[in-house]
Amino acid sequence: MASCGGRGGECHQSHCQRSEEDGGTEEATRETVASLSVAGDSPPSSATRGGALEQCTKCGETVAAAAPRAINGLCAACFRAYLFGKFKLAVTTNAMISPTDNVLVAFSGGPASRVALQFVHEMQCISLKNLNASKSQALPVFGVGVAFIDESAISIGPLHEMNKVIAQIRSIVSTLSPAHKELHIKPLENICSMSSNDGRIRLNELLDSVTDATGKEDFMKYLRMLTLQKIALDNGYSKLLLGSCTSTIACHVISATVKGQGYSLPGDVQYVDARWEVPVVLPLRDCTAEELNQLCHLDG
Repeated sequence: MASCGGRGGECHQSHCQRSEEDGGTEEATRETVASLSVAGDSPPSSATRGGALEQCTKCGETVAAAAPRAINGLCAACFRAYLFGKFKLAVTTNAMISPTDNVLVAFSGGPASRVALQFVHEMQCISLKNLNASKSQALPVFGVGVAFIDESAISIGPLHEMNKVIAQIRSIVSTLSPAHKELHIKPLENICSMSSNDGRIRLNELLDSVTDATGKEDFMKYLRMLTLQKIALDNGYSKLLLGSCTSTIACHVISATVKGQGYSLPGDVQYVDARWEVPVVLPLRDCTAEELNQLCHLDG
């Protein structure tokens, strides 16, 4: 999997250790009991108490304590399967992607969009295998494209850094095979004017006209969505997939409530937002930022 930096959080221990002090405090006792309830009813093995081995709470596989592990006491493979299962369940139960769809994945380089792109690619690979195994081959396989918005016009960083990022993204997308995935890289200023210089001037004038930081942030978010919608419409995509997760949606709920934007809030947080010309889907809505960061960390 590729493209984002995102460090995962430290892994949690799946089994508790018995306190060596008989006269521990009441607080320590409560923590021990709580750990036991999370770890399960079975007592930890001697190897686990010694810290040399850990046992996955799902598959039961025993691995070295130094090996990569995920949260909730799962090994890396089980944790990845758990997250992919949540992603696939959200897609299938909410009819986010059909065989005839052409899906545009909004890719920012962060952990959420990184996981979203990888999981969509894996679903596409599964569909291709099923198609090849099918005798009738009546149903097509949905297409996937990737969109990246170049915000160098308003970035304070050097231009060569953005060029390096774009080169990395091209390399990432090119490795997602089988099935070709077209990469669309659009400068943010194109939403103001097709001319690069004129677009930069107009974009900066618009941003300068917004005085408060909150309003400027909301305006930037709206411009990004307009740019993604334009890419989708110009290239024949039927769905726009975002990597919004539970954590980012929770932040948006609080922010929108404070700003008095509660009327539009239900549409913002649903799995499929059909208010846009190209419907927006959120298959990672049930995943937390911690889980996505951890998966990126495990996958390297």
